[in-house]
Amino acid sequence: MIAAIECEGAPRDLGLDQGRACRPVLREAYSGAPLRERWPLPLGAGDARLARDLKRHFPHLAESLAGLAAGAGVSERWLVRRLARELAQGSQDACALASAQGASVLLALDCVSPWIARRSRPEGGFACATLVRPWGLAGFAGVNETGLGVVALPASGAPGACSAPAALLAQDCLERFAKVESALDWCSGRPSGHGAALLFGDARGELAGIEIRGGARRVLRPEAGSLAWADAASAGAELAKALRQAAPADAAALARALARERAAPAATAFVDPVARRVGWLSPDAAAPDWLAL
Repeated sequence: MIAAIECEGAPRDLGLDQGRACRPVLREAYSGAPLRERWPLPLGAGDARLARDLKRHFPHLAESLAGLAAGAGVSERWLVRRLARELAQGSQDACALASAQGASVLLALDCVSPWIARRSRPEGGFACATLVRPWGLAGFAGVNETGLGVVALPASGAPGACSAPAALLAQDCLERFAKVESALDWCSGRPSGHGAALLFGDARGELAGIEIRGGARRVLRPEAGSLAWADAASAGAELAKALRQAAPADAAALARALARERAAPAATAFVDPVARRVGWLSPDAAAPDWLAL
């Protein structure tokens, strides 16, 4: 079973809990960062815009960022610079799958280390279990206590009018909503920038997704109980074909479908909204390890 850190309370308290739990790995990364990233200098124009839009459009996550920095004993500006660097790198190989068959619902995406498992009990929001980077604010795979699940991954595209990453919307949805359509409505109207795809599934068997590229938004609907997305359209078509051929579409089948698009072996992250759990399958494992909410 996956071991998880526990975070609870107001947004800053959530960040403090994560920062304290991840202090060794964050301090090591901070110490090894280039000196120019650790200097107490003002943020550059692009990074300052990101920090401004984070506070403006995701104020609860901005508070969590401040708590994360305090708990880990690292610079808040360094965390902003790290977030900006990850946005600049992006991922042209990003892809994800979702399947709903009978009483079974599964979401899956490729993922690489480092990551942690986190149980969060936000003040005034739904409890959720997520897989998240040690320095991350929003999970890239997660499920909440109502059975809403989401996977979020980067997409190519210009930043747009807002510099706050669209993938952060995943955490908003987990803390606020119980149904796929409510999450879609939220993501369709909230300011956010850069590129991201979010696939949603819930314990009722509903699937849908949204692709965000700068200011453009496109809702993704399933076909025959399955939904596939890739940053490259041709790869997405191949993924959809592989998913339709999977029988049954269990965790192993979704991992095999994703593996067809990989240049090298990689691990797979899963979300099971019905069982309220997240999972992780390494390339050499026979079955996923799971963390239940």
